[in-house]
Amino acid sequence: MSSGQFYIQDGYIYGPRMSGRFYVQDGYIYGPKNSGLYYIQDGHIYGPKKSGRFYVQDGYIYGPNEELPWLED
Repeated sequence: MSSGQFYIQDGYIYGPRMSGRFYVQDGYIYGPKNSGLYYIQDGHIYGPKKSGRFYVQDGYIYGPNEELPWLED
């Protein structure tokens, strides 16, 4: 996935895959996969995989040109 293709709006994460099926509550990312394992702190996304490699700026998610970790199996 290209950096910046996913964005957060009204608490939900939208993008080319699983759009609107993940949401952010109290800084944690919840959804059908890896629910609650990833969280946003100081603009960066942390969790068990690729921790800190993705960040949120102006509502868009940026990072390496790789799959977002919470979408992985």
